[in-house]
Amino acid sequence: MYHGTPRADAAALERQLRLVSLAFPVVPLEELRAKKGGRARVALTFDDGLRSNVEVAYPILRKLGLTATFFVCPGLVDRGEWLWNHEARQRLLSLADVSLKELAAAVGAPAEVEAFVEWMKTLKIARRRQVEQAIREATPRFIASAAQREQFDLAGWDELARLDPKIVTIGSHTMSHPILTSLDEEETEAEMRESRQVLEKRLQREVLAFCYPNGELNDGALASARRHYRSAVTVEPGRLGDGIDPHLMPRYAATPGWDRRLARRMLLG
Repeated sequence: MYHGTPRADAAALERQLRLVSLAFPVVPLEELRAKKGGRARVALTFDDGLRSNVEVAYPILRKLGLTATFFVCPGLVDRGEWLWNHEARQRLLSLADVSLKELAAAVGAPAEVEAFVEWMKTLKIARRRQVEQAIREATPRFIASAAQREQFDLAGWDELARLDPKIVTIGSHTMSHPILTSLDEEETEAEMRESRQVLEKRLQREVLAFCYPNGELNDGALASARRHYRSAVTVEPGRLGDGIDPHLMPRYAATPGWDRRLARRMLLG
């Protein structure tokens, strides 16, 4: 499980992917789901549909002859927006300490940036959107820097369409990256159903895999995943045993540069 792949990490990412591919056959996620037994295999996944995955990770995958799944939020692509937590965090970081404390007191949040964002993840969707608006109103002069845009901009439709389907499979990551446990069943169903529909229409590709935002799910989200996708991935670490639920597939978090730690976790389980 990868997220952003900035240019500064390109060499470390390539080295890590070389090491992983030497240790395990790298296969598409669908093949990993479908086949049981035999030699251990690995599927590579990149969450959020970030532009850095297209500009940095994709050329490395192509160079090394590896496959991966990119999980995309089509509603955010349509609007050219960042993931809500990325925007909230960067806006909060732009505030002076006094202003941050005043805003936190006004909305009832912790007066520390990471704690503030984590608190937002616990809110119901309507309340979270109110807090997002309060953050925007408190940061009217915020303009993303070039470095921030490199880190948080999402890939556009043209960039996604140019990805070789033999290398990159597109998966669904909901329409707009809400925490699914903050939604009611109808909202959850819409986020998960419409994401697949939009991705398939815009990219003319079959979308079979789903990724739960932040790894959060409940019975409603699991039921929707079963209705609309062949498989779904979580953020829980682990290997796929013969009895694994294909809609609760575990993943190991990967960070370029942590080669020994990643290898140890993958080998030992």
